[in-house]
Amino acid sequence: MASSSGTTRVYPKGLYDVRKTPIQSRSMNHSCFLENLQPFKEAVGEDVWAELRELAVGVIVKLKEMEYIWSAEAVHYFLANQLAIKSMYEIWSLIDCMPLRFSLYEFEEIMGLNCDAFDQHDVWDVDHREFWLEMEVPTSEGPTLKYLQALLVKFRNCSREKRVWSLGLLHIGIFDIGSNSRIPLHCAKRVMDTAAFQRYPWGRLDLASLFSPLKWSHFN
Repeated sequence: MASSSGTTRVYPKGLYDVRKTPIQSRSMNHSCFLENLQPFKEAVGEDVWAELRELAVGVIVKLKEMEYIWSAEAVHYFLANQLAIKSMYEIWSLIDCMPLRFSLYEFEEIMGLNCDAFDQHDVWDVDHREFWLEMEVPTSEGPTLKYLQALLVKFRNCSREKRVWSLGLLHIGIFDIGSNSRIPLHCAKRVMDTAAFQRYPWGRLDLASLFSPLKWSHFN
């Protein structure tokens, strides 16, 4: 392919073969429903909801309040024209012969989440067993969204259990997983330590959760 300077640029092949791109309804993550946050908002009350807005993942609350709408057609077009790039944190697409990138840097700029590298020296742990036993969750696993939703009545208007509501934000807005899937325990227990929760690079984890089903299933 010739560039404006007359030189030929060779790009990686497309991720999908011509006429074999996945259809729109099957190529995107459909587990991130911000409307699932509404029962949490009604259960916690305005004061706690305002506190959740200031968390490191509070942008999820803000997006919910904005009634954010995105164009599935435009996003699908970008994804369908992906180049086969084996990078966990970036996607390249070829649109009208022009390579376009969406990476960790653009994601951080848009979302405002912490996208720093994982700190391998951040040795941290907390005794989490009592908390999970109180919630009637196995101490070796994180909770599912369905279970968190069932706790809404038990902890209604209970500011002490902001930890439960923080788990809801993680499940819906960061991991973007199905309602029967569990938050990884090593991440879930960070809700019990405010400092550990706030410094964690949730943005990097969020983007990896977003990109993984779009890329690695194809390579595998």
